Amino acid sequence: MAQLANRILVVDDDLDLLSEVTRYLRRRGQLVMEAMSFSEAQRVYEGNADSIGLVITDVRMPDGNGIDLARWVIGRSQGKCPCLLMTGHLHDSDPGADLAAAKVPILDKPFAMSALYALVLSQLAKADSENS
Repeated sequence: MAQLANRILVVDDDLDLLSEVTRYLRRRGQLVMEAMSFSEAQRVYEGNADSIGLVITDVRMPDGNGIDLARWVIGRSQGKCPCLLMTGHLHDSDPGADLAAAKVPILDKPFAMSALYALVLSQLAKADSENS
């Protein structure tokens, strides 16, 4: 099953950014799923947990926040699915000691897609080495 955990779930309520990130990752050969809210992300993750190898989520969403989503995903996956947080409000975003211990990176918006992709590759590699 570890071989199948190669999809990336991208979560953002900003449709333009969600589309931009998704298109960018797909152009680089990544398999990408999308969600526009906390609750939708939970549904998508639950239905595809075995195939999702990384969750990239915005911190602020209308029905929840990415910090809680990252905690939920890490708990559900027993630490096997890494998460990456995106935020335009870095000064307001305290991931807490648990996510800091899990080494969840925070990417401040606006960001270069190359910076995002470097983090994606490092998180996927980290997950692959820890889950092997």
